[in-house]
Amino acid sequence: MTKLADVATIVDCEHKTAPISENGSYFAVGTPAMRGNVIDFSEARPIDRDTFDAWTRRLRPNAGDILFAREAPVGPAVRIPQSENVAPGQRTVLIRAEAAQVDSRYLYYKIVSPQFQAAVEAVSAGSTVPHLNVADVRSMDLGELPTMAEQVAIGEVLDALDDKIAANRDLRATLRLMTTALVQAASGETESHALASVCSTITRGIAPKYADGGLRVINQKCVRNGAVDLSQARWSSSVPKSDEKLLVDADVLINSTGQGTLGRVGRWIGYGELATVDSHVSIVRVDPDLADPTFVGAVLLELEKQVEDLAEGSTGQTELRRDHLAALQLRLPDLAIQRATGDRIRVMDNRSNLARDENFILARARDELLPLLMSGRITVKDAERAAEDVL
Repeated sequence: MTKLADVATIVDCEHKTAPISENGSYFAVGTPAMRGNVIDFSEARPIDRDTFDAWTRRLRPNAGDILFAREAPVGPAVRIPQSENVAPGQRTVLIRAEAAQVDSRYLYYKIVSPQFQAAVEAVSAGSTVPHLNVADVRSMDLGELPTMAEQVAIGEVLDALDDKIAANRDLRATLRLMTTALVQAASGETESHALASVCSTITRGIAPKYADGGLRVINQKCVRNGAVDLSQARWSSSVPKSDEKLLVDADVLINSTGQGTLGRVGRWIGYGELATVDSHVSIVRVDPDLADPTFVGAVLLELEKQVEDLAEGSTGQTELRRDHLAALQLRLPDLAIQRATGDRIRVMDNRSNLARDENFILARARDELLPLLMSGRITVKDAERAAEDVL
């Protein structure tokens, strides 16, 4: 039996919250920023160099090192990026593969594999709040490791898929920046308009009856980074009584309750399926005779902070009132300029959607190959051929 500590150096995080530096170029990455085994920098804490040095004094992270979440939730893992500007946040451990013992890429995929994650869940389930102690992490069983050559080959196959996913993710981020630039150039010193003046609908969603199938329901977890993540959606057996609660292309979704997620904006673009939102999310539908829906959606993406500031209520009970959202002021140029700019944005949306859909296929292929490779049920050559079909 090979324990994790036999092949890796494992260092615990600081047991306190890193002080935020709004202009910091380093980040403390805790468990909220490790969703989907990818660092979500919008959920990480920006920190300055002094804090980074203090938080990494026991082991300075190198590119390819692994951050592993041992509580809230247990199990997610991410790799330190090439920029090496990431420090372990609370409830994480930093794991560094010993090069002579295990390939670092192989070790990462071993940790995120279903087999390892099931073992993690079994060990952590006995506590009131599921968690792993550092000693638990050190003693996790890796099973029998393949030869170093096989480890390297497995890591290369899976990494090729993840590299393409990352490239598509970067492309989508670049397209969003280009969209922002187009909107800013078109808006200039134009007059302000209340959001309600260009909308046909501003409404909250439904109180769903969750089921194994039926109508897809978007919740607050789905709305992030200007888009909608369907992997976090659930299903409802109930259908809205009003069609205005069924999503149509170019709707804008705005998280409208609670702290942390309230104010997030996502555009429902090119999903091509019937869906609705739950009662914690607002649907904003622009009347195309009054404004260009694509243009207004892009404007709203840049107003997340202003939307968040509209919230009312005590800690944990904050709400975004419909009338406050309706009164939100937008700078909108003439309709002809909106439509011309919207046409350019729609071209970029189409490219972004292609990258999004391709990533779904790539991620599915990776997730299917990962347990098969780790268990030895397929050879690396078979996996390479399968990966080539989607790359």
